Amino acid sequence: MEAFRRWTTRLLERIAIAGVAILGVAIVLVVADIALRAIFNHSITGTVDITQLCVMAAVFWTIPYAFIRDGHVGITLATDWLPRRGVAVLDMLAALAGLAFVVLMTRYGWEQAMRSLDYGDRSQTIGIPMIWYWGFLLSGGVLSCLATLVIAAHHLLVAMGWQPPAPAERN
Repeated sequence: MEAFRRWTTRLLERIAIAGVAILGVAIVLVVADIALRAIFNHSITGTVDITQLCVMAAVFWTIPYAFIRDGHVGITLATDWLPRRGVAVLDMLAALAGLAFVVLMTRYGWEQAMRSLDYGDRSQTIGIPMIWYWGFLLSGGVLSCLATLVIAAHHLLVAMGWQPPAPAERN
């Protein structure tokens, strides 16, 4: 299980890096657009469309990595007094609740994406097919399902008494 968790973490880390790199493209594009407006009084057509697409990639490709690394905000005040296995049970339940949310998000996202594809929806300025935007949401949703399943399984094993290796051994 731990080997699969490490493999999944590495995969999601690489995808998150790609999402952040794509966001870097949006930043460069916006800065170039601002500079061109200031210097030549000319803008780059489609900056908003491209920036929105890049933000979709950045958001939905980094969320799964935050799930697998337990990077989301948690309040431990109510669980500090619990034994390790009790905390693991609550963490597993939280992961399963997260899984339910991302499954629903992905399911309804799929329905909307298919509708958008059927209608031939495109972005307003340069006509990027809207399915590309939905593709980032859907791929991020599937990856988030994977991440939350792995985390839930990990916490289940800990709740059953399994001792994960020390953090230094995970790399």
